Amino acid sequence: KLSVRNHLDFLKGKHGLIGMTRLASVFLMRLCTAETAMYLDFFGKEEEEETKENDDKAEENESAKANGGDDANTGAHTGKENGSGSGNGTTTAKKGPKAKDAATLASQVMAKDGTYYDSEFQSFLDTLCENLHRTIRRGIVSILELDTLCQIVSVLREERSLANASPTTMAAARSLGRVIFDAQERLIFCANTALNKEVVRFRATPIDLDYPDKLRKYRELQDEKKENGNHSVGSSEDALQDQMQIYDSWFPPIRSVLKVLSKIFRVVEPKVFEDIALSSVQACARSLKSGGSYIEKKSGQLHSDLFLVKHLLILREQLSPFDIQLRSVERQLDFSDAGKAVSRFLANRNRRLFSMTTENALVTLLREGVSTREASIDSKRDLEDALRSACNDFIEHTSASLAGPVITLVEQCKSVTAANTSTLSSQSFMTGEYVKVVVTRTLDRLEPELGEVITQMGLYMDNKATQSILLKPVVRKIVRILEDSKRFVNECSVEGNDNWNAEIKHDVFKIIGDIENMIKSASPR
Repeated sequence: KLSVRNHLDFLKGKHGLIGMTRLASVFLMRLCTAETAMYLDFFGKEEEEETKENDDKAEENESAKANGGDDANTGAHTGKENGSGSGNGTTTAKKGPKAKDAATLASQVMAKDGTYYDSEFQSFLDTLCENLHRTIRRGIVSILELDTLCQIVSVLREERSLANASPTTMAAARSLGRVIFDAQERLIFCANTALNKEVVRFRATPIDLDYPDKLRKYRELQDEKKENGNHSVGSSEDALQDQMQIYDSWFPPIRSVLKVLSKIFRVVEPKVFEDIALSSVQACARSLKSGGSYIEKKSGQLHSDLFLVKHLLILREQLSPFDIQLRSVERQLDFSDAGKAVSRFLANRNRRLFSMTTENALVTLLREGVSTREASIDSKRDLEDALRSACNDFIEHTSASLAGPVITLVEQCKSVTAANTSTLSSQSFMTGEYVKVVVTRTLDRLEPELGEVITQMGLYMDNKATQSILLKPVVRKIVRILEDSKRFVNECSVEGNDNWNAEIKHDVFKIIGDIENMIKSASPR
């Protein structure tokens, strides 16, 4: 045992923890096989071997009879071939005993029902293999890097699958299983620590929320590469550098969540991974919301909306390959009825405090005063709701910035029509001159505002299809507003109304048509 421990320490000092893990696993499997072979050479029973060989021969004879004599003919043919050439016969005679020893070694260790013939010898092998657990455990307790822990768990899993393939190495497999459990435990601790520091307790700095300047810097770097012609080289280093620049432009909690989840996805249990992903996604969504509020005060409503839409789309897209549900049920104790239950307990003078039945007063007090409340949490649904809400906010705010005066006019008309207290034509805001001023002001501000919206959308979103999907609802809403404005103008510009004439109506409709054409022609750049 001491020599095994010294050898494992030597491997650790020479090859490091990861290299030592693989080499030590192979060493222990060979050691178990050698110890088992030596044990059977000294203490194995020949009678058991002969019995097993006879049983195997009996099974072969039965199968030969079941095949209707085909195996007998095959045996005769094989005998002729062996007798025809001395070289083939000699080779068969040499390979037979070796094949027999390899095949019967496992059967001499474990019975068909899965029990070992000598459990004390297996305990001895477990004692030898415990050194692997001791050596690796001392190494992993001081490791903080997730990459190193993930590599160790992956190596241990591969070696355990090889050790499980033979009963002679099951002692090594059991030791590897214990090491895997400890390594996963350390990995989960380090992952939770990293997420707690970088996501849950994350406090954004002005540099972290420097939007849209952070995206502008990234776009300038891309434009410089195109001008210099570096994009045509297409080397792997350039592609990696471009990808890292994209990651740097993301909000830090998004980067941390996706980095940690991508590392531990294959090396922890699915239930554990889903629980970690659930809490981290919730914390990330809260950080995004607070970051959006800061950007709204610093850069404006448009940048706040695009910031949320961009990062929620990234989070949803990057989580989809994991194929997780992100659902859980939280149970909490509900003490809302405790006061009434205590009052009934004190008011009852026939309390049975020492009764051994369900009518015991204390049991009744606990049953009536304390209940369990369950709450279902679906982070994937919450993420979809947050994305939908962010898109709706963008549509509302962008529509208001592009066609605000006309939208206000239409809302005033609808409120008067719904109240049904006075005619629409008698309102001061529906005179011909005022409506013309409103639509003219909308047309004058539309072109620069629309250009700014499209430019900022291209800055936040590289995919033109995404830009188009997000811009279409804005176009449809403004077109509906313009149709409503035409309808209200037709209602007010009737004969006998001194506030309207044919020239003003023609000018208003022309301006509304220009606004509609400009809106419909809008497309991502």
